[in-house]
Amino acid sequence: MNESLRQIGRFLWHYAEMAVAMLLGMALLGPLWSAALPDAVARLDVRTLTMAADMAAGMAVWMRVRRHGWPAIAEMAAAMVAPFLVLLVPYWLGVLPGAVVSGAGHALMFVLMAVVMLRRRAEYTGHPVRVRVPARVVKVAALVLATLLVPGAVSAVSTVGRFRDLYTVRADAPAVPPSTRSSSYDPARPTVALLLGGRGTNVADLLGPFEVLESTGAVNAYLVAAGPGLAPLTGGLDVVPDLTFDELDRLLAGHGDRLDAVVIPAVQPPEPAESARIVSWLRRQSAAGAVTVSVCNGARMLATTGLLDGRPATSHWWRLGGLRKDFPQVGWTAGHRYVDDGNVLTTAGVLSGVDGALRLVERLAGEDAARLAATRAHWRHYSPGVPAPLPEHALEPRDVVVALNSSYQTGPARLGVPLVDGVGELELASVFVSYTEESMTSRTVALGDGPVRSRHGLTFVPRATLAAAAGGLDRLLVPGADAARRHVLGTAPSPATGGLRPEYLHAREGFPFDAVMLDVAATYDLQTARWTAKTLEYPLSDVRVTGSAWPWGPTLLLAGLAGLGLGAALAARAPARRLRAARRRAPAAAGTGREQPPAELTQR
Repeated sequence: MNESLRQIGRFLWHYAEMAVAMLLGMALLGPLWSAALPDAVARLDVRTLTMAADMAAGMAVWMRVRRHGWPAIAEMAAAMVAPFLVLLVPYWLGVLPGAVVSGAGHALMFVLMAVVMLRRRAEYTGHPVRVRVPARVVKVAALVLATLLVPGAVSAVSTVGRFRDLYTVRADAPAVPPSTRSSSYDPARPTVALLLGGRGTNVADLLGPFEVLESTGAVNAYLVAAGPGLAPLTGGLDVVPDLTFDELDRLLAGHGDRLDAVVIPAVQPPEPAESARIVSWLRRQSAAGAVTVSVCNGARMLATTGLLDGRPATSHWWRLGGLRKDFPQVGWTAGHRYVDDGNVLTTAGVLSGVDGALRLVERLAGEDAARLAATRAHWRHYSPGVPAPLPEHALEPRDVVVALNSSYQTGPARLGVPLVDGVGELELASVFVSYTEESMTSRTVALGDGPVRSRHGLTFVPRATLAAAAGGLDRLLVPGADAARRHVLGTAPSPATGGLRPEYLHAREGFPFDAVMLDVAATYDLQTARWTAKTLEYPLSDVRVTGSAWPWGPTLLLAGLAGLGLGAALAARAPARRLRAARRRAPAAAGTGREQPPAELTQR
């Protein structure tokens, strides 16, 4: 009976060891995939398979330490990868959602691991570890791991949560009237469609070009999606598409017209069925004569269509490395805000989309219309006819601020953003993208009592009322110059604001992102503001930002958490030392208790 219990214990211990080895493999190898293939691992199928490979690698290393043979290792690796391979087939066919692939795949993986171990149960109840490591190395490694354990755990939880919240699709389905903007369609004007992704679209990539196009008064600009329903944007902002692909096709066909241009912002990787529809639709519009314009990482979607093959193109500096590896047939370049190559126009990161939109306006409506649009948007960097030069950015040591912010930010973390009728599209984008995806300092919550209309007629839907969300908010940031002039929520804390003081970001005239950069620097620190401008590809040289030089709060919190882990490890050593000393004294005490020979014998 005792031997059976010991074998069960060894079996379960072995199972736990392998699970830990798998997690270590994922933690150590996962960042390498993210660094080498940042765009590829954004796809659920690639991310799932690389994660399974990472876990299998960690498990295989530990099994070799345990002296298992290669057949057993291969069998276990197959048990770990097989569930994901099987589940990805219906996912690729569009009949299984991504969440099911991940959840069911993990569950089946652990079940199959147990099945394989039971099949070779004699093997998995043995194999003691016979690795000799110097005691000093073990002690130092244990102290280092203990020191990093607490800050590492806090970083993982915080960072995963922040990234997960960037493009969450709302669980409810509020009844929202369809957009009526297409009723003002003018066949005498060029028509431009701006693409929405079903799983999320970068709010600045989308709304920057939209406001530029609409402010000319000379273009029909519509937000279009593969299907109906609210479309999520960065930071939890939801917009109502103007038209679906089919509705736009019918609208243009009814007037004997065609699409003049399509703007493709960065979209979250669509489900396979939606991705196929988007690619087909883009190819069809290009073949019919439309100019295809990509903004930032929207270049990935455009490259997927094959329309960039053999042509020069650009994208966000952070994404160019991955794009060069995945699409070597494209002539990727850097150093300019856009590349105009006839019926294809690609822009650099985020706010370079404003320059790309102005170039498109030049081509569709003339330079005077583009100059007017730049003036109305307060864009000081307009370069008529030619792309403005752009610094070729790269990661630098000081850019570690984004990791500090995503992991240990101590400043205001949850920002309420009331949606107000008449707000400018760039004003909305400046808030929802800068504090979230670019600086990683905060989460934003779109507030309101119902749908609102922006300056140029887009319909946005809040996710919570101010009354319901106020208790969990740190600040109340009200976007829009018009809201600031009217003080729509007053100027002091009140029951209507949940006790929060309304802060009107755009009280001063200027490009909407200027005010946000000033606030980021003053509220958090200068280096975070510089990083945010760098990822937005926004020239900050003529904006006089002031604030703390470094995110000292997050830095001190990191140091404190590391000290906590080290202190706990050192505290745990004292009982361990006493236990070891007691074990060493036990044999000695037993030896002194043995029976002594008679005295007369010792005298002899």
